[in-house]
Amino acid sequence: MKKLTIKMKITIWFTVFMIILSTVVFVFIALISNSTVSQETRGMLISLVEDNTREVEYDDGEVDIDDDFVSFSNGVYCLVFDSTGKKFSGYAPYTELESQTFENANIRSVSIGKETYLIYDQLITSKKHADLWVRGVVLESGNAITSSAVYRAVLIMLPILIILAAVGGYMFAGRSLHPIKKISKTAEDIGSSGDLSKRIDIDNNGDELYQLAQTFNRMFARLEKNFEAERSFTSDASHELRTPVATILAQCEYAFENASGEQELYEAIGAIQKQGYRISHLIESLLQFTRMEQQTEVISFETVELSKLVSYVCKEYEEIGEKGITLTKFIQPDIIYKVDRTLFSRMLENLIRNAFRYGKDNGTITVSLKESDNAVILSVADDGIGIAPDELSKIWNRFYRADKSRSFAKGTGLGLGLAMVKQIAELHGGKVQAESIPDLGSVFTVELPAEK
Repeated sequence: MKKLTIKMKITIWFTVFMIILSTVVFVFIALISNSTVSQETRGMLISLVEDNTREVEYDDGEVDIDDDFVSFSNGVYCLVFDSTGKKFSGYAPYTELESQTFENANIRSVSIGKETYLIYDQLITSKKHADLWVRGVVLESGNAITSSAVYRAVLIMLPILIILAAVGGYMFAGRSLHPIKKISKTAEDIGSSGDLSKRIDIDNNGDELYQLAQTFNRMFARLEKNFEAERSFTSDASHELRTPVATILAQCEYAFENASGEQELYEAIGAIQKQGYRISHLIESLLQFTRMEQQTEVISFETVELSKLVSYVCKEYEEIGEKGITLTKFIQPDIIYKVDRTLFSRMLENLIRNAFRYGKDNGTITVSLKESDNAVILSVADDGIGIAPDELSKIWNRFYRADKSRSFAKGTGLGLGLAMVKQIAELHGGKVQAESIPDLGSVFTVELPAEK
C-alpha cells in the first residue's frame, strides 16, 4: 500500500477536523434552534391568550366577544369558556383539548396520539357574573417548519463548506509544503552530483520552512568548506610527505648500492634519521592541529599571569641567539588572563619561531604584551624579508608558505605554525592579524577580548 504524503495527511486531518467541527456546530444549532422555537411557541401562545382576554367581557349579562378576538393565529387556537366548561367561541384540533381542566396562567402539555400540545388558560373574573376562561392551544412543535428549514439549510451548507475546506486545505498544504520539495530536490541533486556549492532557493517569507532552508544552506556551506579543506589538507600533506619519503628511499638505495665505507653508511643513516624526524614532526603537528580544529583536545582554561608567562617564553628564545638575531621584549606587568597555558605558550612559540625563521641575520625580534580597556594584545615583530600584500590573507592557511619566503629562508617550516596560531587565538575568543612590508619586516598581532 502506497504511503500517504504529508500533504494528503494534512488534508485528511484538516477535513476530519472540519467534519467534527461541523457536527458540533450542527448539534449546537439544533439545540439552540429547538430551544428558540420552544420559547417562541410558548411566547406566542401566552401573547395571543392575553391579547384575546381583553376582547372578552359581559354586556347586559351576556358574554360579549369583540370582533378583534383572534381564534387562530400562527398555529395557536384560542377558545372562550365559562367556569362550567361551556364554550362560547373558538375551536381546537381535538375535543380532548377542550375538555381539559382549567389552570390559570400555567402552561402544560397534553399528548394526543403522537402529537403533544401546549395549553394555556387565562381566568377572567367578574363580581356580578360567572367567571370566564380564555384557553390557548398550540402544537408543541408548531414551528417545526421553521426548524426543519433551518436543519435543511445547515445540512446543505455544512457538506459544501467541508468540501470547500478540504479542497482549500489541499491546495494550501501543497503551496505551504512546496519549499520542502525544493529542499528535497536540492539535497538529492547534491547527493547524486556531489556538488556542495548548490543552495536551496526559496522565497524569503521568514517562516519556519525558510529558516529550515537557511539552516540547510549553512550546513551545505560548512560541508563544502570542510570538504575543500580536507582536499587541500590531503593534497598538501601528500606534498609535504613526498620529499622526506623520497629522500629516505634515495638514501636507502644509495646505502645499499654505493656505500663503500662506514662513514658513507653513517651519513646515509643520518640523512634518513633527519627526514624521519621531519616526518614525525609533521605528523605530530597535524595531529595537534586536527585535535584543535575538531575541538577534541581538552582545553583547560586557568587564570594565568600572562606577563610572567610571556617573559618566560621569551627568555628561552633569547638564549638561542639563532642567526645573530636579538630578541627584545616590552611587557606590561601584572596582566592577568584566563587561558590554556600550554596552548598559549605554543601560540607564542610559533610566532617567535616564525620570526626567527624569516628574520634577517643579525636582525631584531620584538615581543610586546599590553592591556587596554577592551583587549589584551600580544604582538611579535621582525625586520626580516616580509610578506607580499597579495599573500597576507593566505598565510593563515595550512601548509601555506610564500614562494619568496622559501627562496630566501634557509630552513622553511611545515607551514602549520601560523594556522595553529590562528586556531589557538580563536579557541580563546580572540583574533589574529598580520601587517608586513616586503624586505622591511612583519608584525603579527593576537588580540584577546578583555575579560568581563
